Amino acid sequence: MKRNLSIVMVVLLGLAWYITLSSWIGNEKKYNSILAEAQRLEEKGLYLDAVARYEDAKGVKGETAELEEYIADAYFAMGDYKEYRKKMESIIAVYGPLERDVVKLYEFTQEYLSEDSVIDLVGGWHEKYPDSEVVAQYYDAVKGTYVERACAYGRIYDFAGEYAVYEQEGKRGLVGLDGKPVVEAVYDEIAFDGKDTDWIPVRDGEECFFINRKGYKTKMPEGGYDSLGIVSQSRIVAVKDGKYGYLDKSFKEKTEFIYDSATPICEGVGAVKQGEKWALISRSGELVTDFIYDEVARNSRGICSVSKMVAVKQGDVFFFVNEKGERLSEQVYEDVRAFEADGMCAVCMDGKWGYIDQEEEQKIACGYEDAKSFTNGYAAVKKDGLWGYIDQDNYMAIRPVFDDAGLMAADGVAPVCHGSTWTLLQLKIAD
Repeated sequence: MKRNLSIVMVVLLGLAWYITLSSWIGNEKKYNSILAEAQRLEEKGLYLDAVARYEDAKGVKGETAELEEYIADAYFAMGDYKEYRKKMESIIAVYGPLERDVVKLYEFTQEYLSEDSVIDLVGGWHEKYPDSEVVAQYYDAVKGTYVERACAYGRIYDFAGEYAVYEQEGKRGLVGLDGKPVVEAVYDEIAFDGKDTDWIPVRDGEECFFINRKGYKTKMPEGGYDSLGIVSQSRIVAVKDGKYGYLDKSFKEKTEFIYDSATPICEGVGAVKQGEKWALISRSGELVTDFIYDEVARNSRGICSVSKMVAVKQGDVFFFVNEKGERLSEQVYEDVRAFEADGMCAVCMDGKWGYIDQEEEQKIACGYEDAKSFTNGYAAVKKDGLWGYIDQDNYMAIRPVFDDAGLMAADGVAPVCHGSTWTLLQLKIAD
């Protein structure tokens, strides 16, 4: 009895497979027949009829990337580029960035639409599919696309937040990311820390005071100071009778004015100079080290300490110490551009510049004539006498065409120089 039952089960299973296989073969024949008919219609130029047959094929086999591509190609052949683009975008949205579809839509957009459309397309892909190799290739090709603002100044310094100091006819003011003056260039000195727009230090002739971004005077210390710096950790670097010291925000003197130079306090530490030597100093005004350094690297805001790393020079070499003056490693460098933020900083070895991270691991080999530290995913580098920009993979995103170049701001804006004129570069895709 059991043997007979087993035989019956085998026969039923075989029958089920036979029916399934027969059905599949029948569907394949029907599907291929519909495709052949659709292609014959296309050859006759009857594209709408061909699209209808491709739609019929979906009822046999369901929606597939292949069928959607056939439909898209039919729209392209009939010159309906709007529907073609819409269909190709839909295919990629549903089936992901298949290489053949990405290539087709990219090449179509490049040939028939604007450069901005290409950039929008690739930028959107990169945001959705950051791990796609073909998308990454196109992204690298367009990420360095930029325009230059219609502004021209004698000098534009590096941005701190939304503003940068600019210079015109010997006077200084603040310019915004759009290249338009925020504070007119009427001051002999001006600085901005990227944070407090009510504490912008300026010097106008012999007067030193603070203004806000509208140019109104906000605060002015008593006593004759030659210069005022940015407010950092409630400390202000000031110059009095040619010597440097520190004030607090109430303009109370927190140190004696006995130094020949000084940096802002950041992360509880700054640096001061006497004669030819530098020392580290705490926020309280106490010396952290003796005057033992020949140089201290400072970033675009004049700060020496970022992530509690200070690049100092003794003799012919630079090395890093912490906020206590303790050496962080045995590694030495010929020169260092201080860290700007959390990115890599530029270092010089054997006469060439490259990049290290905050673990002092070499990330980009030293091969450039000059270099500036990374900000917002890019760094300015000098090659063959001109400046361009690399990304963190050492890809030359903006080829070297500038006589000088500054740091990249958060919105993909950077000051660049042609001859003696500075303007602003604006990336079309900002990381």
